[in-house]
Amino acid sequence: MTAQIVYVESAKLHIAIVDGRIVKIEKATGDINPHAIHADNLDATTGRTHVHIADRDVYGDRSTLYLDAADMTTFAAWLHGQMPNASVKAFGNAMFGYFPGSMYFKEMLVAAGQVVCAPALKRPPGGEELYFIERAKASDPEGFAELAATYAASAAPKPDQ
Repeated sequence: MTAQIVYVESAKLHIAIVDGRIVKIEKATGDINPHAIHADNLDATTGRTHVHIADRDVYGDRSTLYLDAADMTTFAAWLHGQMPNASVKAFGNAMFGYFPGSMYFKEMLVAAGQVVCAPALKRPPGGEELYFIERAKASDPEGFAELAATYAASAAPKPDQ
């Protein structure tokens, strides 16, 4: 079992990761945990969640905490808990604000949503969308299957009583 505490400077967050999965997110208040790994920002990845430590010899290289689709859904759930009464637009703006300049953020977030809601989509995904959907599924197959089943049960028509 590997455990890490990562302090993300741009987001002012402490994120606890155990075996490559987010287990806890806290806003940083006051002192930064001296045992935390320091990351400058958050980013999305098509691979597994990991921390990239900047190489001082490479100009512009930044330490980054990369989140996979499964951990982005965990992050979104945490953020929803922080702003439960926010409009969809405000929530979306907040999510995008935590991942500024991310190359794959939008694609991976959409793919995670499509994995869960795919049967309810009016248009089946195709092309590049399928690549991101497969990467999202691979990040946590059991977790996404459980989310899809829960979504399907909540979207199913209720019988008249």
